[in-house]
Amino acid sequence: MAEDTLRNRKPPPTTLTPGTPANANPTDDDDNDANISKGISTIDVLRVLTGALLLSVVFSWFVTDGESITWGYKPKALRWNNLKNLFKTPLVLTDEQLSQYSGANPELPIYVAVNGSVFDVSASPQTYGPGGSYGFFSGRDASRAFVSGCFKDDLTWDLRGLEEMYITGDLRAEDDKEISEILRLESTGENDSRVRYLKKRRDKRRKEAWQKVEKAISHWENFFKNHEKYFYVGKVVHPDLSETPVRELCKGNKKP
Repeated sequence: MAEDTLRNRKPPPTTLTPGTPANANPTDDDDNDANISKGISTIDVLRVLTGALLLSVVFSWFVTDGESITWGYKPKALRWNNLKNLFKTPLVLTDEQLSQYSGANPELPIYVAVNGSVFDVSASPQTYGPGGSYGFFSGRDASRAFVSGCFKDDLTWDLRGLEEMYITGDLRAEDDKEISEILRLESTGENDSRVRYLKKRRDKRRKEAWQKVEKAISHWENFFKNHEKYFYVGKVVHPDLSETPVRELCKGNKKP
């Protein structure tokens, strides 16, 4: 009798949440919870960033009265002249060829070279064209004048000896004293160690001065390279000057 009672007993009813279908799989809620616990996906992040970018573009357009979608910033890589040059082979000019781009021929662009790099400055003919305030820089590499400021006598790319302009005041007095001592000791052939020491001091002094020359010419090269209106077009190849005398520092007025 007890066994018959156990066989006929019905299983206890399953408690269901109101509104839950009877055939619902109890593991569905677990899967949903697992999906929720994964957090924000990469796509969600991309959507947020894209939306923020679009808002920035729209606000920039209105704030700048339709002049810019980048808040007035013009990336160098997106400037039209730079984009065009991506598909052009850089020029390689001699000094004679470069001289043809001085602005004298209105059918040719105006080029200025600094430290061997050639830049198109045709956007400023009033500055670099014939009769312009800096027209003497056009059609040549006048790197020396960019550093020395001697626009009349230093319109050349030859920078040799220019480090001397940075050895002034007490440094110049000390340098002159040392060279006098070197010449005296060399003439008598005595104290070679002292001569070597003094020469090392003078070499170090000139090395430090030359670094200032490089810094100055690099400043001007970057000025043209990063200018909004000017753009790089190629290189100018100069002849060898190793057998020619070193130029002296200009001593006159530093303007033409």
